[in-house]
Amino acid sequence: MNKLLTIVIPSYNSKKLVLSHIKKISKKFKIIIVENSQDILLKKLINKKYTNVSIYLKKNIGYGRAINYAATLIDTKYFFVINPDTKLYKNTLKRLLSMSQKIPRFGMISPEHLDNKNKNQNLLIERKMLNGAAMLFQTKIFKKIRGFDNKIFLYYEENDYFKKCNNLRLKLYTVTNCYHYHTTNGDTSSAIFQNSEEKYYSQLISGWHGQWSKFYYIKKHDGYLKSLIKCTPNLIVNIIQLILNFLIKPKKAKYIYYKIEGLLCSIIGLPSFKRSKFDKD
Repeated sequence: MNKLLTIVIPSYNSKKLVLSHIKKISKKFKIIIVENSQDILLKKLINKKYTNVSIYLKKNIGYGRAINYAATLIDTKYFFVINPDTKLYKNTLKRLLSMSQKIPRFGMISPEHLDNKNKNQNLLIERKMLNGAAMLFQTKIFKKIRGFDNKIFLYYEENDYFKKCNNLRLKLYTVTNCYHYHTTNGDTSSAIFQNSEEKYYSQLISGWHGQWSKFYYIKKHDGYLKSLIKCTPNLIVNIIQLILNFLIKPKKAKYIYYKIEGLLCSIIGLPSFKRSKFDKD
């Protein structure tokens, strides 16, 4: 078993993609799955077939908190987080790990996105922000700076982490000789839903948290007033859209309402409490 690197996969209803990653990743790596959908069948299957994989079922604690939880279980020097719907290419883990050992201290490093292949001459590029779908951390540093903000359930958790690293002068790097691919299509989800209603509720929750997290993130780093100034125009537009769609497109209107509610809850200081009615207790 590799003593330097642990693989972490935060998941929500992504059984097929999770199993695909496990099959492709070398058995010499320890893998930790944090499954936010409490998929008992997935846990039984993994425990039966894979001795290098540990799976923990959670009551949808969110993306950042899932990674934070996994970090408490890690004793290797580094850990690598991959989204279920992210594809890794040949030698990505090997080259990332090799480069990480040459950098004494960093906030995070990421493989180059496939769309940018051969665009950069330098092997290592410093950036202010990275692609959050494939992330390698120094475990000690991640724990020391307390990882992701547990108050954020979904969206902007990576932006917040990058901002924290920039403030602490922990550098962020892209390694350009190894690659990953993650779709940027907002309609694509790694989750597998039982029916169209469950998928629809997932979209509602996404809209709610997108607005809640945006206001919270700006407020945290730039202050309440600036966040209010930046988010108010969007609130006005959403209210107008709600009125226009109320009778002719009720499903779209409900989605817009969720966005408005999420923003207002963040404005008045409520926590990111909204969850899908399909989440298991």
